[in-house]
Amino acid sequence: MEAMTSNVQDKTPDILIVDDTPGNLHLLAVMLKARGYRVRPVPSGKLAFQAIQQEKPDLILLDINMPEMNGYEVCEQLKATEASKDIPVLFISALDETLDKLKAFAAGGVDYVTKPFHCEEVHARVETHLKIRSLQWQLRKQNEELERLVAQRTRQLAQAYQRVLELGRLKNDFLHMISHEIRTPANGVLGIGDLLVTLCPDSETRSRYADMFQRSSLRLRNLIEDATMIADMENLSPENGVAISFPALLGAVREALPDIRTSIEQPAGLEAFSVKGSPLLLKRAMTSIVLLAAAFSRDKHAVHGMVMVEGQALRMRLQLDALSLPKEQAAVFFEVESPVRSASAAESLGLAPVVARQIIAAFGGELRLVKENEQHGYLEAMLVRSQD
Repeated sequence: MEAMTSNVQDKTPDILIVDDTPGNLHLLAVMLKARGYRVRPVPSGKLAFQAIQQEKPDLILLDINMPEMNGYEVCEQLKATEASKDIPVLFISALDETLDKLKAFAAGGVDYVTKPFHCEEVHARVETHLKIRSLQWQLRKQNEELERLVAQRTRQLAQAYQRVLELGRLKNDFLHMISHEIRTPANGVLGIGDLLVTLCPDSETRSRYADMFQRSSLRLRNLIEDATMIADMENLSPENGVAISFPALLGAVREALPDIRTSIEQPAGLEAFSVKGSPLLLKRAMTSIVLLAAAFSRDKHAVHGMVMVEGQALRMRLQLDALSLPKEQAAVFFEVESPVRSASAAESLGLAPVVARQIIAAFGGELRLVKENEQHGYLEAMLVRSQD
C-alpha cells in the first residue's frame, strides 16, 4: 500500500481506467500512455477492485453505465473503504444531464467528462487532479513532519519543565537547609559579639559600633528568617487562606510602622472588601511593601498612594519619587537571584521584598515595581477578593 505514496511523489502517475466498452478502454489507454502515464485498463468494477488491492492507483477514470455494478456503486464502495477512499475518481460517461452529474459528485467523484470526450480535455482534467493529489500528498507529509516536530518539542518542553521543577525543589531544599544550619553558628557569633560590645567601656566609639552591630544582627536574623520562608512558601495556596478585611490589614500595618506616615486614598465601600490569605503573612508582606515604598521615596517617613477596586481584585498603588533603577532592573527586582536589591536604596530590606511578592502570589495576587520616568514610578500590589 505504500506504493501509492511513491507514485504520487517520485514515479510515473498510475491511472486505472474502468469501462466495459473495449473501444473506450483502448482509446483512453493509448491517449494517456502517449502523455507518459502508466495505464491499467479493466472492463468491470469487480476487476477494478482486484487491481486496486494489488496496487493503489493515483487516479481512476470511471464509466457509469456498466453491467453488474455501475460507476456510482463502484465509486461509493471505493469511498466507503479506508484503503481507497482518498483515490480521486473522474467520471467519464455519455450521460450529460445535470442530475447525472450531481449524482456522480454525490457518490464521491471529483470531476465529470461527457462522451464523446476530447483528448485535450481529458488530459487537462487528469493533469489537474494528479497535481491536486500531489499537493495533497505534500501537504500531508508536511503536516506529519510538523506534528513530529511539535511532539518532539512538546517532549523537550516537558523535560525542561520537569528540570525547572527539580531545580526549584533543589533551590528550596538548599535555602531551607542553609537557613536552618546557619542559625546555630549565627546565634553563637551574634551572642558573642553582643557580649563583647557589652563588656566594652562606655564611649562614643562603643555606642557607634554597638549601633552598627545591632543593625547588622537584625539584618542577618531577618535574612535567615526570610530564606526559610521562601523555602516554605510552596506549601501555600489560596485554599489555605481566610477572609481578611483590607482596611483592618492596612490599619495593622500602620500600627506596625509608627514612624512612617501612610496616606492612601481609598474608594467608598472599601470597608466591605475582604482579601483571602493568612493574616500574619499578609501583614508581613504589606509591611515590607510600605517599607520598600519608603526606601524609594525622598521622604523616608511618608508613603503616598491609592487603592482601586476592579471587579474581584484590589490594587494598591504606592507612588515613588526616588526610584533610580532603570526599567530593566525594576522588572527583575523581586527575583531571588537578582543583584539589583543589594545595590539599591532597599538594600537594608534584604530578602523581605522577595518574601512579600511570594506571599502575595501564593494567595493569587501580584506585586510589581514599575519605573515610569526619571525618578518616578510606583509599587503596585494586586490582591484577590475573598469569596467567603
